[in-house]
Amino acid sequence: MSNKGTNLKYEITKISHPKYPWLHRIRALRDVGRDVHAGDWGGYVQTADNLSQEGSCWLFGDAIACEGALVSQDARMSDQTVLRGSALVSGTAQVSGNAVVEDQAIVMAGTVGGDCFISGNAVLAGNRQTDEAPSVTGQAAVYGKVYGAVLVSGNSVILPGMQIDMPTLDVLEIRDGQTMLHRIRGKGRNISTPTAKKARNGGPER
Repeated sequence: MSNKGTNLKYEITKISHPKYPWLHRIRALRDVGRDVHAGDWGGYVQTADNLSQEGSCWLFGDAIACEGALVSQDARMSDQTVLRGSALVSGTAQVSGNAVVEDQAIVMAGTVGGDCFISGNAVLAGNRQTDEAPSVTGQAAVYGKVYGAVLVSGNSVILPGMQIDMPTLDVLEIRDGQTMLHRIRGKGRNISTPTAKKARNGGPER
């Protein structure tokens, strides 16, 4: 099961997931970024195609990447998160808690935490003008496209076909169906929250 190689950053070990035996834990073969060191254990993958050998992307804790999904570039997944289907977590995205990213969803920036679902053809990415990125937490579900300084929380649902793009440094908060605008004076703030059904195609369920 080993994928050792001089240019590889991790190997897939023989340690299988206690509930999903087709998933196996990874282990770092070299330092990855500033917080992963050679020999450190990571999360679980189904194949080497689920986690890129390039960049500083990593699976922490018991995070899972499986089926045709991919974690790449500098993205991080941690805790009990699940990436499945043909979803992509890339760029600088941070996924934590019990969040699930599935189907054809793309998360390129910002944070996803809590018990969220990012599903369907959802997209989370930074705004091109401000470079600010969304934050999704609570029990929110996103099926549409969200760009910029947008905080989606509580039980909010961003429906398929919806697109929200915040073009300023102000924070647009969507909480339990209500929309609020938080005026921000000055730059450089971080809106990210603290790392705060049966699966298709045989993937894990939550």
